[in-house]
Amino acid sequence: MRFFHNTSNTWLTEMAESYVKPTSACSQPCSSGQYRQYHESNTCCWHCTACFIDEYVFNETYCMQCPKGFVPNETKTGCNKLPIEYMQWDSPWTIVPASFASLGIVATLFTIAVFFRFNDTPIIMASGRELCYILLSGIMLCYVISFVILAKPTLITCSITRIGLSLGLCICYSAILTKTNRISRIFNRGIKNGMKRPSYTSPRSQIIICICLVSVQLVFIIAWIIRDPPSVKEVIYSQAYRQFSVLQCGISSASMGVSLVYNKLLIIMCTTYAFKTRKIPENFNEAKYIGFTMYSTCIVWLAFIPIYFGTNNDFKIQIGSLCMCISISATVALGCLFVPKLYICLFQSYKNVRHVPGATNTQQSNSTSGVLRFARPTCSAIIGATAMVSAHHCAPMIVIPEPSSGDMKTTSTTNGEWTSPSAEESADEKEEKEKYI
Repeated sequence: MRFFHNTSNTWLTEMAESYVKPTSACSQPCSSGQYRQYHESNTCCWHCTACFIDEYVFNETYCMQCPKGFVPNETKTGCNKLPIEYMQWDSPWTIVPASFASLGIVATLFTIAVFFRFNDTPIIMASGRELCYILLSGIMLCYVISFVILAKPTLITCSITRIGLSLGLCICYSAILTKTNRISRIFNRGIKNGMKRPSYTSPRSQIIICICLVSVQLVFIIAWIIRDPPSVKEVIYSQAYRQFSVLQCGISSASMGVSLVYNKLLIIMCTTYAFKTRKIPENFNEAKYIGFTMYSTCIVWLAFIPIYFGTNNDFKIQIGSLCMCISISATVALGCLFVPKLYICLFQSYKNVRHVPGATNTQQSNSTSGVLRFARPTCSAIIGATAMVSAHHCAPMIVIPEPSSGDMKTTSTTNGEWTSPSAEESADEKEEKEKYI
């Protein structure tokens, strides 16, 4: 009996401890991030419903969407402002374009220094020194503008971006267009019309033409700034159930495309002239280098357009690809148009002297007509030839056939000038030539 009594007491104790009082409520309090949704038939009962991802609990029975630029906090009792994002200097999307642009700036400064050092030598003079310096300034601006684009958007940086982005490219392609136009007129029109000097081929004329082409872009930039002043704005992006705020300049993708229309026109014209001058004398390599530059530039920009306009929701790809496209275009121009000249100046100095009349036979065969010839003199003649170049500032000689006969005549370009042959010319021709020099 005692054993049964103890067992009964233990059982009753366990039952008392596990006993749960019955509840008379039909609903339970809602947890964080949920609101009460009452039953239509019974207003005293409800079931808990979670708020949407962009909503917070306004009261027990209602969720409210956060304003634009805000997101719910962790407990969904209120909203917090979205953190502002922009290109950071420690991001790979910034490091790669900035490093590439830095190397380009160093290479451009080195090229300028070499050009100043060999400023009066034939290879530099024959390439048109004035336009080369203008082109180098445009290349430098293309590299520098990358750092402005990658910097944190402010009113100052956005204004500089508006001006420098399209202006740097315009300077480069205006100089190249002026070069190709001059080459085309000299070798096509000049040969067809005999030895008559084509118009507007002097260095001063070339500079004026280039400045006029750049002025057109400046007018577009000023009109764009007046119509739509530079500004800074926050743009909200939604991506994979995530919102983020980006600090950007107030420039839309469409406005960016319109601002580059004139540069695209210059690229097309440069490419056209490069194609037209592809059959000029074989050894006049600058036209071929210009052609390769423009073909490569077209490929780069055709690849850039779908990348830029197809990634509207990823500002890092857009900004990084834009900087790389500008830097690559500048690098192509720097490498194709200036590296061959630097190589001759630094490592093949024997080619950087003017052919001395009488030192070798200038009556060459027809296969060498129109060739930009650099005679390789003997060691004893190098000093004398170099002294003569420095004294007279003469450029390499260009041999062009006489239209009416197979005889060859020798002309020279002096600082980009086109001069008539000095042999067998009349007094009137001499007087006429002096007007152009």
